[in-house]
Amino acid sequence: MSTLKITSMLSKFLTARGKTTSIGRPSHRVFVTATSRPLQDKKDKQTAEACQSVTEAAESVKDGARSVKKAAETVTNMSKEVTKKVSDTAEAITDKAASIIKEKVVGK
Repeated sequence: MSTLKITSMLSKFLTARGKTTSIGRPSHRVFVTATSRPLQDKKDKQTAEACQSVTEAAESVKDGARSVKKAAETVTNMSKEVTKKVSDTAEAITDKAASIIKEKVVGK
């Protein structure tokens, strides 16, 4: 295709301020707009900041989960210790009661 034919085709439909218009005679001016670099950089920075915030939040959640797990392990260990002490105390009371009953029944 020749340049003249392409120019002729393009000139029929040009975009002027967001509106497509049809033009009868050829025009050699074509305007192209693109996002400027500062706007793209700003978006990239915002995206990076958002990613950083999400990463920090995830780390906080992990730390919280570790703390809860550690607290649960501590409570479990304490419960085991209390259970053992209660069992030992109950056994000691049972032995003492049995010896008192034996003394009363058999006599000294």
